Amino acid sequence: MGLFKNLLHHPRRVWARRMVFQVHLWSGVLLSLYLVLISLSGALMVYHDALTTSTLPQNLRPYDAAKIASVPSVMQAAQAAFPNAAVSSLTLPSARLPVFQVQVQREDGSSFQAIADPQSGAVRRLSRSWVDVVYEFHIELLLGDAHGMQWNGIGAAGLLLLAVTGVLLWWRGMARWWRGLGVSFRTNWRRINYDLHHALGIWTLFLVSWWAVSGVYFAWDKPFTAVVNRISPLVGMREPEAAALRPEVVGGTLQAMLERAQQASPHGRLSTLTNPSLAAGEPLTAYMNLRSPEDFAHADIVTLDPRSGAVLSVWHYGENHSVGDWLLWALEPLHFGTLWGPWMRAAWCVFGVALAVLTITGLLMYWNRFLRFRWRALTQHPA
Repeated sequence: MGLFKNLLHHPRRVWARRMVFQVHLWSGVLLSLYLVLISLSGALMVYHDALTTSTLPQNLRPYDAAKIASVPSVMQAAQAAFPNAAVSSLTLPSARLPVFQVQVQREDGSSFQAIADPQSGAVRRLSRSWVDVVYEFHIELLLGDAHGMQWNGIGAAGLLLLAVTGVLLWWRGMARWWRGLGVSFRTNWRRINYDLHHALGIWTLFLVSWWAVSGVYFAWDKPFTAVVNRISPLVGMREPEAAALRPEVVGGTLQAMLERAQQASPHGRLSTLTNPSLAAGEPLTAYMNLRSPEDFAHADIVTLDPRSGAVLSVWHYGENHSVGDWLLWALEPLHFGTLWGPWMRAAWCVFGVALAVLTITGLLMYWNRFLRFRWRALTQHPA
């Protein structure tokens, strides 16, 4: 009872708080550079499409939803431009990013990005821009898909540890908890920095924790999904089992498959295709957006046999029924701020910068409490 009373009213009297402080301190110091870079890159990637559009060639025809080139014509142009490679994915143009995005895979497994004119369908290879570098850093730390995402998952787990230990350190007791919500500018800069770190930490706690949890999910999605499914069985977010491919059957054309995908999702609008080259052994997947072209959280995901053109499965992504469904569905849009329009994107950008500020103020606290005295001792000369 004494321990609970101290936690509730006098948390600084609890001996374990010192241990929590050390965990929070050294986790923050070790992750500081990573957190600053990942938060600032994330803030920029909220506007990924707009930034990418600014790097596109100027001689492209304007986007017009009524005059978009057909997917088969773009595929023919891509195959003519890159005869020794295959298109692994094709994303259609939209008002936010007004070109076809063509992911091309070479025979050795490496890939590169190309674009196609929204009206003519003419394909050209796209040089790597600074936006691509920032995006690849944020997603995979420039280390490649598998290793980079796993290291990002470790960083996300560290961020979650910082959030949990941070809220324990923020708590000042029932009589004074409200003092950690604001910043007093009537004192010296060290106290302002201290107040700012605590206030930013508590006001961004939910979103920072969500970023951390979703970062762990992106790195290890299958184990994460299995855990969620055990706690709250998945219904709408359970990926349907597709029928087996029939490689011996040949007879489907890309246009016929697009028509079947549209029949399977009559209210959907095609946004992305995977395996549009119809390579054997992998299904063709059509992502049919049900709302705005930029809303990937509500879509019918239609898989088809690339040889016969038969529909293998239809996943009504976004039809949530259980708590587990809602949790898994919300991880991506709440991580990237892709829903609810420009105000949400602006807020997510500000929150991304706030995480960098939170990290820097934490380092300054470490300097003010410890490092500056060590520095002074090292630099003082005996009289």
